[in-house]
Amino acid sequence: MLTETRRDHGAHKDGSFACYVRVSTDKQDVVNQEHAIKAYLNGGDQEVTWFREEGVSSGTPWDQRQVLQDCISHCRKTGSTMVVYSISRIARSMWQTLRFLENEISSGKIKLVVVDDPTLDEMTIGFKAMFAQHERKQIQMRTKAALTRIKEEIEEKGSYTARSGRVITKLGVHENLDKAGKIGNAVQAAKADERAGELATMLTNLRTQGLSYREIANQLNGMGVPTTKNRRNPDQSVDDRSEWHASTVRNYVKRLEQ
Repeated sequence: MLTETRRDHGAHKDGSFACYVRVSTDKQDVVNQEHAIKAYLNGGDQEVTWFREEGVSSGTPWDQRQVLQDCISHCRKTGSTMVVYSISRIARSMWQTLRFLENEISSGKIKLVVVDDPTLDEMTIGFKAMFAQHERKQIQMRTKAALTRIKEEIEEKGSYTARSGRVITKLGVHENLDKAGKIGNAVQAAKADERAGELATMLTNLRTQGLSYREIANQLNGMGVPTTKNRRNPDQSVDDRSEWHASTVRNYVKRLEQ
């Protein structure tokens, strides 16, 4: 499922809509949000009001964001449908998402459209939020386990060799910054090797479908599969995370072919 498609894309939308965009530090991200929302609305007999929130941390609770509250109030008063590009624009954590759904959506106070996922409704949004939080915890556990395994192998054999051939002889802070940088790179290479192994089945299946690297990247982004960078920062806001690119997919495929 590609993130830019919805079952109702392409159809003219009639009615009143309140479009909420939370502005991050990446201006291009804002442009992408607005473009996707406009593509979804696709003209028609409609009244559209935009709400743009700036300078607010992604971790700020949804009920403490003034512009978001203005958008919600507008929807309540006018009956407008609230439109967001991604559910991550509203809330970062499972509990914040569930609170928003319970207070505003499930109670029938407002209607919500999430452009980047056609399957989202009151039930599936909550499930997806729970899954995302569970995945963040799993990432933390897997990262800790990987570092523990590397440390144990270093203690037993004196070093750990990544698939790329880089050798790690010590974990932790080093006085020699150049050496620390090299070891840090080796640790990341080792994690990339592990990640490639975890993605092997998925990447192989997508490749056998004849998809290009770019198409595979779109699929991974659509499924919410975290990149290696995201796994290093599991508590990072979803909307501030890096995305898969054709070059990233190609690098993983090459690792698997080694």
